[in-house]
Amino acid sequence: MGTIKNTLRTARDFGQFSQGWLSHMLGRPTPPQSYQAMIRLFCSSGGKFNDALSGMIGMFSTKLALPDATGVLGDLRKTDIDSYVATLRDEGYLLFPAKLPVDQLDRLRAFASDTPAKLRRMDRQSAAPKTELLKYDPGNPLAVRYDYQTQDLLDNPDVQSLLGDHSLLAIAQEYLGAKPRADILSMWWHTNFHSQPDSEAAQFYHFDMDRIKWLKIFIYLTDVGPNDGAHSFVAGSQRTGGIPDDLLQKGYMRLSDEEVAAHYNQDRRMQFIAPKGTIIIEDTRGLHKGNPVQPGGNSRLMLQLQFSNSLFGGSTPTAKFRRIRDERLRSLVGADGDVYRQFLQ
Repeated sequence: MGTIKNTLRTARDFGQFSQGWLSHMLGRPTPPQSYQAMIRLFCSSGGKFNDALSGMIGMFSTKLALPDATGVLGDLRKTDIDSYVATLRDEGYLLFPAKLPVDQLDRLRAFASDTPAKLRRMDRQSAAPKTELLKYDPGNPLAVRYDYQTQDLLDNPDVQSLLGDHSLLAIAQEYLGAKPRADILSMWWHTNFHSQPDSEAAQFYHFDMDRIKWLKIFIYLTDVGPNDGAHSFVAGSQRTGGIPDDLLQKGYMRLSDEEVAAHYNQDRRMQFIAPKGTIIIEDTRGLHKGNPVQPGGNSRLMLQLQFSNSLFGGSTPTAKFRRIRDERLRSLVGADGDVYRQFLQ
């Protein structure tokens, strides 16, 4: 009887997903029930559903023509890109020796100091704080997490230069097997407001599922030591079948350290202790989290970009390019605006 129920549930989920996919192909927003159906199909198939759909997308995708693969990761050759992508497919992450240039890092830090951010609701709070956007005061944090507005980030010329960075785009495109589409753009502080993990601040293990297939670029904008809220990732958990069924059966839920440790050895549970400017590329279909800042630790500032093979999925904050100030980005938008459709008027 259980098998029959599971089959019927899967058929219902596939029907709901298909309706949403048709809506997406017609240029309409993804219906929430179709997005939730995709998440359930990922969990019930162990990732095989997403793999099959990504393969189909890749078959019909025209790749972005890049004149080179030069950028913050260096001047990449095809052999470099192939090696990086092979590691991503196996381990799920890349920790680059190259760092964000110091002048760009300094400007982004200044932007974070001067720009108001939104306090995120914390565990045991019934609603988000009823405050206007506030500048982050390191001496008096008012919440565990401060989120910068997508529009403010999109207006920033240094963020624009990363969105148009050929080295990042080249790796994303090869990994996705399709034209990359810029979509989710974030920057946030994890503060020392308190040292307990907070699920609203993504400080418990979880997998992402905003899109069908995607790649995230994380950039540390502060030094991150053992007590400073380092990012963690379970190596290999992004693979099909990489998350055990008993964890996937919990659905799109936060997981405790104990639940994850029961399935993965310590050498698979990576913690990225690294200096400011560090660039991490990661398939966050794998299990990951941000650790809470410990007593005596310093708040952590992180910038995140995402490239996906499709914009089907969850809703994201609305933001549009008001003025493109980076020359390479302007050139890419002119050559193939579909890459940046999420942010075009």
